Amino acid sequence: MPSNQVSRRGFLRVAACGGVAGTLGAAKTLNHAADAAEPPAVATASSECAKPLKKFRQICSEHPSLVMRRSEAEHQRVERSIRAKDARPVVVGAFQMANHCRGKDGKDENLRRMLRAIETAASEAVQVLVFPEMCLPGYFTRVDGTPAEAAKTTRALADEVGQSDHLRRLQDAARQTKMVLAFGFGERVGTACYNSVGVVDADGSWLGTRRKNPLSPQPYDLGSFAEPDPAQRCSVFKTRYGTVGVASCFDGEFPESIRRMRLAGAELLLWSNAGTGNPKLGHSSRINAASCYAQANRMWVVCCNAVAGDCYGTSVIVGPSGEPLVILPPAEEALGIATINLALTADWDRWRQRLDPIWQQANGSEARSVKRKTTP
Repeated sequence: MPSNQVSRRGFLRVAACGGVAGTLGAAKTLNHAADAAEPPAVATASSECAKPLKKFRQICSEHPSLVMRRSEAEHQRVERSIRAKDARPVVVGAFQMANHCRGKDGKDENLRRMLRAIETAASEAVQVLVFPEMCLPGYFTRVDGTPAEAAKTTRALADEVGQSDHLRRLQDAARQTKMVLAFGFGERVGTACYNSVGVVDADGSWLGTRRKNPLSPQPYDLGSFAEPDPAQRCSVFKTRYGTVGVASCFDGEFPESIRRMRLAGAELLLWSNAGTGNPKLGHSSRINAASCYAQANRMWVVCCNAVAGDCYGTSVIVGPSGEPLVILPPAEEALGIATINLALTADWDRWRQRLDPIWQQANGSEARSVKRKTTP
């Protein structure tokens, strides 16, 4: 081995362990022909090692502003990308709707508010709009009454697909605005009632439902709704603007379900929620999970939560980098809007090919589970 390489290796070994003076002395001994530019760099590195190590017991004060800067950089990246010929821009929205469960009159009022939100979103050119879990009848939680009262009220307010005027009016609104809708409602099928997210295409046709699966292990879910077979945890629909996967609150906390939908072709996750907690503080659970799903699956995520009552808002729209594009406040009804580019996740195949072989095998079967358009 050439002597200058031996000298450099020895020099770096000494530099890692010694101080500035010792390091420079070792440099002269080991290699008199060292590059003249190296000693200042070594001195700088050694000086850094000599500094006291900073210690934190809280989030660093720069973090909020850095999040904002990274978010703005993501917006700019998307804006630049949609100028490309192969761009697939889509304007997505999340209507963080107040959760009200007040019987039939409350359901009628909820429908009116949803229709107003669709009209407002259309004025902002939104093409895909997500509402919270059970937003049409309102999600009966502990602030509304007992689990027994929840079961009775929920069943009374449930809708049968193809027979419901409320659902028909939402389909009409989707057709008039050329907007894909995902919204929570109670779905009546025979004697069963499901906690469902309905998906309507931009031409008003009914694409299908995501029936919450699994249910949250608490009495307000278990006592009110039927739980589908575990095999039905993949709900993927082809819409006018792209292929979407759909999740409903608690069932979206299972990353294997999200991965199954990505393997089945979902480019965009629509996640409806009525997450409960502290409505003043909000919560980071949905922000963290949405960012993780987006980055790990190279997909876009629109995660919409309810507000009011004991729901904590903080709806979020995230891109495949995991950086948020929009985060809504914890206690205020609001509409979040972002332009995304589905072409930016066209490189998913690089990740898919490197998955665990079990998931690669699943890809063939899951791809056949994409739902086709149906009209009730």
